[in-house]
Amino acid sequence: MTILNDTQANIDGHDHNKVIDIGDGLIMRWSTKADTDNVVQLIGDCFRWLPLGDPQPEDEIPGPNELLKAGARRLLSGKAAAMSEHDYALVEDTNNKAKGLNPIVACVSLLSVPAYYGSVNLDFGEPELIATEPSYRNKGLIRRLMHEMIHPASEAKGHVLQFIPGIPYFYRQFGYEYGLYPHPGSKIDSTDIPPLSPSNHGESYPLRLATQADIPFLTRLSQTPHQHLVPREAAVGTRYTRKYWQYAVHDSHLDRQSRFDADRQILIVTDGEGKAVGFVSVAYVFFGPSVEAFALDEGEGVHYVDAAYPALRQLLGFAKERLAQNAKAFEDFKKSSSVTNKAEPTSATEEAAAAAAAAILESTPKPSSSISLTLKLHNNHPLIQLLGTKAKGLPVGVNLPAFRLYTRINSYPLFLTAVRPELEFRLAQNPATAGISCHLRLDFFRKVEGNTSKGLEIVIERGQLVKIHDWAKPSLEQLFSEKQAWKKEEKENGTKPPTVYYATFSPLTFTQLVTGKQSLEELIWSYGENSARDDTARLVLNTLFPKVDHSMDFFNW
Repeated sequence: MTILNDTQANIDGHDHNKVIDIGDGLIMRWSTKADTDNVVQLIGDCFRWLPLGDPQPEDEIPGPNELLKAGARRLLSGKAAAMSEHDYALVEDTNNKAKGLNPIVACVSLLSVPAYYGSVNLDFGEPELIATEPSYRNKGLIRRLMHEMIHPASEAKGHVLQFIPGIPYFYRQFGYEYGLYPHPGSKIDSTDIPPLSPSNHGESYPLRLATQADIPFLTRLSQTPHQHLVPREAAVGTRYTRKYWQYAVHDSHLDRQSRFDADRQILIVTDGEGKAVGFVSVAYVFFGPSVEAFALDEGEGVHYVDAAYPALRQLLGFAKERLAQNAKAFEDFKKSSSVTNKAEPTSATEEAAAAAAAAILESTPKPSSSISLTLKLHNNHPLIQLLGTKAKGLPVGVNLPAFRLYTRINSYPLFLTAVRPELEFRLAQNPATAGISCHLRLDFFRKVEGNTSKGLEIVIERGQLVKIHDWAKPSLEQLFSEKQAWKKEEKENGTKPPTVYYATFSPLTFTQLVTGKQSLEELIWSYGENSARDDTARLVLNTLFPKVDHSMDFFNW
């Protein structure tokens, strides 16, 4: 086992040298690059039944999942934008080396994902590529990795929220609630794009591959409020940083070992003179050709109405070529592979994950004379508006319910304090709540896994959130004593008693309100325990936490 020096071990706030002996020769620890091959083997074997990546054979056992093997190798490469090679939490069976077996028997990676909540930039934690060797399942290994390694490390890194794009129901046991989702998106068919006029000798806005020299341009153009990437309507989402562009444009290509590596194609939109005036980010593997971001530098005089169709025609051409290349690469892989596959489905969770992914893949484009581009763009993006009815909604099974994202906000006070500027902005923007003063008390009934308290109190003075803290519903006797103390204070010092409003939420459902996934009214109708009977309580909650759009690009690693 590699021991890091103190600087390496604690560079991002948590101890990479942490080792926990959990008995029977099993230890929990953080990864090093030396673990790469063993982790890759575990991931490939555990996800062989997940129909993502290569088409699965109909009449034989599938081989190890090459797509996710490549993903695990990238995450441990030391070049990934989202994590270091020391951010995979592992369970090692120290007895296995002598037996010639893989010593890594369970794993959870921890990604740091740049995100935003309204006007506030944050980093979210994302546990990813989670696996347990079948013979070690039902021993609580993932539970221990999550609670003793991943969650403490995530909080040490400053993550006030964690999310997981995981299999249905499983992660609820670790305190997660469905609270985020990727943008549902739409698609455009090649048959709906007008062809290039024969009188034109080429596209008026040629696309080219981005280079390192374009990174400052990409960084500038992907920041709020630039170019429609982060509208206020999409109040929660992921964002692109210089570190991400460095990885997507350059670093991911340096150590390409798999046909699934360097999946993202970052293209620069140029004008007739070759000047960069925009960019497009396209992904190919997970859901077929997908436009993840499209931005133009309108300050340079370029307009979507002029550049949209030239860009789409080229993107569809690139996509057709890429799909054909992927199909040929898969055929070549099958011919060169000598692996004999003897594995069988090992658990209900694997079967559930495979079924969820299969629903998504039913609509994945295949090479043909007519192909489609998925547009992972919000509804107010200029491209979506220009396309109108040509931008067709995706089938529900493509994005929902399979990829609603589990969300964990362990401390509401920490999260709400982090996004306080956005919450105060929302109060100020609504004339009915501007300058309001009150105590908002929320009862969650009981403390549960995934949250620190039984309730929450938000103290607002003249529209400012001056105190946000855990709170527990007092007894009637305590409430009476509190009111008597306020009356005494008013009599002696002239201090007016605060106006207090109450609301109740079934445990963890408040997360859905905070993220804007559900409106207050929807939550009240959906859960019998949820209530906000006072008009002002409803007004303040609706203003602080409106239902909003999400824009989560969570497979960019």
